[in-house]
Amino acid sequence: MTQVKQLDFTGSTIYCGIDVHKKNWRVNIQSSEFELEDFSQNPDPATLYKHLIHKYPGATYKMGYEAGFSGFTAARWLNSMERMECLILNAADVSTTDKEKRQKNDKADARKLCWQIQGKQVKSVYIPEPHWEHARSLTRARERIVSNQTRCKNRIWQLLHFHGLTLGDDMGCEQYWSRKMVNRLQNLDCGSVALKASLDLYIKDFLQTRSLLLEATRMVRKICMDPMYASDIVLLRTIPGIGQIIAAIILFELQNVNRFKGADQLKSYVGLVPDTSDSGERKTSKGITKRRNNHLRTALVEASWTVIRKDPAMLMLYKDYCKRMDKNKAVVRVTKHLLARVYFVLKNKQPYVTGVVR
Repeated sequence: MTQVKQLDFTGSTIYCGIDVHKKNWRVNIQSSEFELEDFSQNPDPATLYKHLIHKYPGATYKMGYEAGFSGFTAARWLNSMERMECLILNAADVSTTDKEKRQKNDKADARKLCWQIQGKQVKSVYIPEPHWEHARSLTRARERIVSNQTRCKNRIWQLLHFHGLTLGDDMGCEQYWSRKMVNRLQNLDCGSVALKASLDLYIKDFLQTRSLLLEATRMVRKICMDPMYASDIVLLRTIPGIGQIIAAIILFELQNVNRFKGADQLKSYVGLVPDTSDSGERKTSKGITKRRNNHLRTALVEASWTVIRKDPAMLMLYKDYCKRMDKNKAVVRVTKHLLARVYFVLKNKQPYVTGVVR
């Protein structure tokens, strides 16, 4: 009787690059020596898992896909399975050639990802715990509503300006539109029924957006009271210029501050470092980097304008920087100091102390 040997890939590593899309995944599978498979499948991590353990039982599986619209759900599921490691790669860090840019297709992208995860220097983006991700989604939703409200205001001002309508010298400079301001707009004589209807539609859009913003703000304030976040929110609010909403944005974007090795790594994550180009004896600075967490950097710069008015030490730093650079550049330098202090407060669980220079 012939003995049948069972498949066993124990000790081998199977690499899997996944080009993710809404309706399908392009999957490229390789060993350290060969390209083994290339196929399309439904966008389901369980289907891929079953395929791998059926064809390559006993192996260790290392896979990766680009960060994007698909989020972290698939990576979390795959990482929860035995002998599986799933990385999420920053698309800007995936090496590509000019030819690949000009002849782009899903097969080439999946193969390129498979090659990338075989490198020793490959790093995954941070995969947050679900509760952090959900809280962050709430503050980002509020930011979008704030942007929508600004657009609504700009549409109204553009309509008035285009048709030569004014509200008077005492109106139009307020950042917050009071009830008096809205009533003035609603009662404005536009000269025709059609133009009045256009203005009324824009005003209704603004009022609906402002109502949504109020609801979102209340939701953010409510989640800040959760015991999971409350102590860190209180610590952040000891910093002058950081209120509850800004504190929530900072905390939910940073999440676990211990994931950063130090303040310098945190500054790089936020985008408070310069883009440089050094070649031989020539050194060029391209200004502040475009690689950033935009939500976090915007919130910190906004807080910096307030902290320089309330903390003498930060005001002194700001004035020193203003002696040799533009005010906007100076406040970015102050933001670096503020971020370092945010890191210290969260890392050491100590309240902020004003008037300390270093």
